[in-house]
Amino acid sequence: MEKNKYKNGSHEKLIAWRMADELDFLVQNILRIIPRTEYKIKSQIDSASDSIGSNIVEGYYSNSTAEYIRFLRYARRSCGELQERIRRLLRKNYLKEVKYNEVNSMCIRTGYIIDRLINSL
Repeated sequence: MEKNKYKNGSHEKLIAWRMADELDFLVQNILRIIPRTEYKIKSQIDSASDSIGSNIVEGYYSNSTAEYIRFLRYARRSCGELQERIRRLLRKNYLKEVKYNEVNSMCIRTGYIIDRLINSL
């Protein structure tokens, strides 16, 4: 098992983690506007958003590059899931198009950076 040679400080230095954290901040604000009766979609959105950053961190502190990449792929999938769930909020008219575009754009950029990080490893 190859030791992860890409660590040189804390996970907070990672651009991918910073973007995931910023995306989660946007999502937490959106969760406040969803009606309480929509607890299932709120929970799914919160879970997908949380999963992005959590998987980046878990992979970063793993014992091998292969394991790091595996967790980054989980983060990337969660980013895609979040993007779809946010789209559904727009369709249900819980979200204005301007806010949807902001979050969707951040999902796309975060996913791209995660992909670049995976490719760099």
